[in-house]
Amino acid sequence: MKQKLSLIGFFIWMLASVFYLYEFFLQVFMSTVSNQVIQDLHLDASSYSIIAAAYFLPYSLMQIPVGILVDRFGARSLLTISVLSCALGVFGFSITHHFGTAFIGRAFMGLGASSAYVSLLVLALNWFPKRHFGLMVGIANLLGAMGPFLAGGPLSYILSLFNNNWRLILMTIGGFGLLLSIMIGVFVRNSPSRKKNEIIHLDPYLAPLIDRLKSLIQNKQAWRIALFSAFVYVSLPLLGAYWGTSYLQAKGLSRTVAASLSSILWIGYAVGAPLSGKISDSIKRRKLPLIFSSLIGMITSSLIVYLPTNEIFTFAFLFFCIGLASSGCSPAFAVMSENVQENLQATSIGFNNSAITLSAAILPPIVSLLIEWGVPEGVHNYSVANFQQGLFLMPIFYTIAFFISLFLIRETYCRSQHQVVKVRLG
Repeated sequence: MKQKLSLIGFFIWMLASVFYLYEFFLQVFMSTVSNQVIQDLHLDASSYSIIAAAYFLPYSLMQIPVGILVDRFGARSLLTISVLSCALGVFGFSITHHFGTAFIGRAFMGLGASSAYVSLLVLALNWFPKRHFGLMVGIANLLGAMGPFLAGGPLSYILSLFNNNWRLILMTIGGFGLLLSIMIGVFVRNSPSRKKNEIIHLDPYLAPLIDRLKSLIQNKQAWRIALFSAFVYVSLPLLGAYWGTSYLQAKGLSRTVAASLSSILWIGYAVGAPLSGKISDSIKRRKLPLIFSSLIGMITSSLIVYLPTNEIFTFAFLFFCIGLASSGCSPAFAVMSENVQENLQATSIGFNNSAITLSAAILPPIVSLLIEWGVPEGVHNYSVANFQQGLFLMPIFYTIAFFISLFLIRETYCRSQHQVVKVRLG
């Protein structure tokens, strides 16, 4: 039966999108309050990056289990509990004075946030026509990117108004999470109700879960797409959630200006995600947007690291382009869903998202170690040269993504590779 657009479906999807915006805000706000957190908790670059990464580790490890849970139980209950977990993590982080409890608070945020994207895409599959899926992925990323935008310049401005009282601001953000959890529990439904006399097709030969997971693990295309997504995306949180604001401050810019420029990353991502999804759907090709986005990233990231300038408009343009480049993961989700059986779509989306967030948990701390290499103990102000000795890895990440998209990912022509093709004889 053909799915049709409905107001209730759009409202449900929007509630899930607000949670995606919320979890993205939580993912990124550390970059804006980095100086305050480092000072209040007496951290260095490594310990700060470990706390920041505490969000991504449970997030990434939960992606495949979340996909399985969504496939099995639906999105409503999972989303309700997840938003509550995020809110509790925010409350805990807002009152902490120690490394350990800060780490636990960030981990609770990441654990709760782990179901946001997978559930959002599954709701899109359930409530909207499948021919619009690439576009819906892009719109979801656009809405999600508003969270990091708010966590940049606007959050920095609010911090200034409240005399850098980041704890009070986080308490308010936690309260919003509690309210959102209640609304999702009341209003979200997993899928449209079945109509009277609707025929339901049951597959008596449905493979056991372990067999389906085995088929996903053995799918070479799934691994290649996941690796592409990880490398094309990782520079976005590296600059947007870890070091973008501090790097620009080392270039001589004020905190508010630096945070605002870091927010432009997410504007580029917000523009690029639906645009790349729509272009991909329109031209019936997946590879071309993947290749183009990684190529943009190679060029732009090299300029960010090595261009000898502190011109505001130049960095605004370059950060916008990094967002565009990283949005290449948007059509990657579509091509991932087209390379697996229908009953593994949520799990494969989780697998791809796991690769993305695992890269954001593992690679930035490595970059951070390189940034502080040779810096005297107790010194927390890093120079441009310090940042360059770690950020030089960004062009390498995009180069790897470029070669994967060019040589290893197979074109699907926007069709499921497991779709039954009917041939009329005579």
